[in-house]
Amino acid sequence: MRLGIIGLPNSGKTTIFNALTRSNLPTGAGTTGQMEIHTAIVNVPDPRVDRLSAMYNPKKTIYAQVTYVDIGGLDQGGRE
Repeated sequence: MRLGIIGLPNSGKTTIFNALTRSNLPTGAGTTGQMEIHTAIVNVPDPRVDRLSAMYNPKKTIYAQVTYVDIGGLDQGGRE
């Protein structure tokens, strides 16, 4: 699954991105005003997968993944 986080400048997009991905990207007034795109892939923990893996002892256990994309906000007329 791939999810994009979009919104107006200084609306908390990167804060949400940091919380979801356990990242530590800078937020707030220190941004450049340029369009910045940050991407992170996060494994989705699932106790059902853990249980099945314990039962069948596969060579490899693969969890579902979510790709989060933080798309920096643009000022009005910033990109056309």
